[in-house]
Amino acid sequence: MNLDIKSKIKEEEITNLAQELIKIPSDETAGEKEVCEYLKNVLKSLGMKVWLQEVLPNRPNIIAEVVGDKVGKSLMFNGHIDTVPIGNIEKWSVDPYSAIIKNGKLFGRGATDMKGSIASMIIAIKFIMNNLETFNGKIIFTGVMAEETTGLGTQKIVEENIKADMAIVGEPSDEKIYRAHKGTMWFNLFTYGKLEHSSESNSGSNNAIMNMMKLITEINEIGKELETIENNLVGHPSINIGLIEGGTKQNMIADSCKISIDRRTLPEEKPDDILDKLRMRFNELRSVDDRLRFNLEIDTIREAVEVAESEQIVQEVKNAVNKIVNKVPTISGMKATTDMSILVNQGNIPAVIYGPGFIKQAHTIDEFVEVKRLVESSQVYAKLLLNILMNN
Repeated sequence: MNLDIKSKIKEEEITNLAQELIKIPSDETAGEKEVCEYLKNVLKSLGMKVWLQEVLPNRPNIIAEVVGDKVGKSLMFNGHIDTVPIGNIEKWSVDPYSAIIKNGKLFGRGATDMKGSIASMIIAIKFIMNNLETFNGKIIFTGVMAEETTGLGTQKIVEENIKADMAIVGEPSDEKIYRAHKGTMWFNLFTYGKLEHSSESNSGSNNAIMNMMKLITEINEIGKELETIENNLVGHPSINIGLIEGGTKQNMIADSCKISIDRRTLPEEKPDDILDKLRMRFNELRSVDDRLRFNLEIDTIREAVEVAESEQIVQEVKNAVNKIVNKVPTISGMKATTDMSILVNQGNIPAVIYGPGFIKQAHTIDEFVEVKRLVESSQVYAKLLLNILMNN
């Protein structure tokens, strides 16, 4: 079918919708429900079946679908409606919720990550609804909560067996197609000591902070070793100590210390093996100094993921990008962690990441996305839908 996507996907439609979404604050403290309620009306106006899926109190997902006239392949669009907090508003040069456009850029919290992408997806679906009298298969839109923290929203999608033959996650993809990404493990490490007056301090004292220093030194060595391991899509794994706290007062020997660790994992790594190896390394240190008591507590595990380049969704997005942008896109892997891993690893839904903007613009002061990227992505999504719904 020969439809002029580029003339029918209007910049103004995309930016108007993106602006309305940005104007609704929706970090994890509030606002996700308000975004869902707004999108409910938008998606219903397209003729889609729409419902809200409660995940936590006042923190729902929004799901919409439309079924074609004949059996065919189904495509799921997945995007998160939550954002990170704005941080110190005094550092912003624009109001983070005013959603202003200047110099071809749309500014505001969530512009890149990822309310702009959601707007691009919905306008692409609108194109299909307005321009095809019949099609095969099914279109599903899932706007999910809590992607920035736990992934509970997409987890709920999978648990309630909302399925598709393939999916596209609209995170900013740096003008590439990502078929893999790293995983994230967050855990806390504790060491212990004996509380005493600091005047009693000597080489035999049991100081939790000094004990932790030994483990930190070992973690630093582990970090160097991880840099020698390479995955051709996502690079090397890493380990980072992001927080530390311990002790009571400077004139007291510390009886406790805690560090919080971020470990980025590769698709071929297993979280249980990583933890077992850490405990083994730390136990080796304890065998030399029995004062070195420690405890590891898991906070969050979000898996890494990789899909084969031969998967239909990879090739379909590649073809759509090539047709719209007139160049062969790079197929690679993302260093950050997204809900793609939940769709693939738990939902058995082959997926890729493709969306407007660059990851370096996410989570920043004066976050923005270029308007031309929003339009381009929407056109790619529309072309992708045409190819899947009309050719299977």
